[in-house]
Amino acid sequence: MFSVNIFTAIIVLIMGIYDMSYAFNRRKQPNNKGGIKAFMILGIIFTIAGIVIIVRCLLK
Repeated sequence: MFSVNIFTAIIVLIMGIYDMSYAFNRRKQPNNKGGIKAFMILGIIFTIAGIVIIVRCLLK
C-alpha cells in the first residue's frame, strides 16, 4: 500500500495535537461561530491517523 516514513507520522500526530489545543484554548472567546468545532474534529482525525500510522510503521 503506502510507504510512509515515521517522521511523517510524527508530524501528522503533532498537527492533530496542535489543532486540538488551538480549539481548546479558543473555546471561551466570543464570536466563535463553529470554527472551533471544525478544528477539534480535524485534531481528533489527525491524532487518530497519526497513531495508526505510527503503529503500522512499527509493526512493519
